[in-house]
Amino acid sequence: MIDLMTETLIPILDVKKIVPVSTPTLRRWTASGKLATVKAGGKVLTSREAVHRMLQPGPNPAMPVAVSPERRKQILAAQARVADRFARFAKK
Repeated sequence: MIDLMTETLIPILDVKKIVPVSTPTLRRWTASGKLATVKAGGKVLTSREAVHRMLQPGPNPAMPVAVSPERRKQILAAQARVADRFARFAKK
């Protein structure tokens, strides 16, 4: 959930300036609810804070409940890799 009063809204495609991902990946994240978005004036927006929340390692509320323990480990490892990649990218 995006708090419109306190969070910095950005166009969805600007997420690629924060995290080096493809447009199809952004579409999957928004369609699955992994990345919170709002629509305003015909544009899809998210917030910097929503991107940071999504990249935090650990259980994600959007993660399906019926995931096997092995798959959950794989998902959490992938989230950690993305968070690490984000941290390295942000330092540049």
